Amino acid sequence: MAAASYDQLLKQVEALKMENSNLRQELEDNSNHLTKLETEASNMKEVLKQLQGSIEDEAMASSGQIDLLERLKELNLDSSNFPGVKLRSKMSLRSYGSREGSVSSRSGECSPVPMGSFPRRGFVNGSRESTGYLEELEKERSLLLADLDKEEKEKDWYYAQLQNLTKRIDSLPLTENRGFGKWRTNKWSYNWLSRNKK
Repeated sequence: MAAASYDQLLKQVEALKMENSNLRQELEDNSNHLTKLETEASNMKEVLKQLQGSIEDEAMASSGQIDLLERLKELNLDSSNFPGVKLRSKMSLRSYGSREGSVSSRSGECSPVPMGSFPRRGFVNGSRESTGYLEELEKERSLLLADLDKEEKEKDWYYAQLQNLTKRIDSLPLTENRGFGKWRTNKWSYNWLSRNKK
């Protein structure tokens, strides 16, 4: 009777050890996946920052073009008299801004910019595409954060299961006189998991 009880306890202990090993492996895999998701989320934040800065630069350039048009209208300059002057890039806008003081003092010498040279429609389309891309990135970021939260909850659940297994093993009537002393010294693995819980 005592031998049968002893064998049964051994089987229970082996089963618990196997289950604990599987849970630890799953927890480690889960932690690695969580780290990967955190890295991806960090990279996504950097992309969002860069995209936001690009959109702000484009918005500032568009505002500068509108201001320039208004000033040209106020000066009543006829662009048909200056067909050879075109504004094709942001660099031209900056050059105009640097010469603004001389233009105001010598309005008769300045060269106006033709109205058709401003790529307003292309800029609007580009802004819409950038906005759509930003929205997609925000959605993906939300999904990543949701996955991170789910992984964290699963990790807590695995840790709770390990704690329950530890309590169950501690509650078993094991004594060193019956050959379990060596096994009980291996409980450091549970303590290690407790210390390394994030």
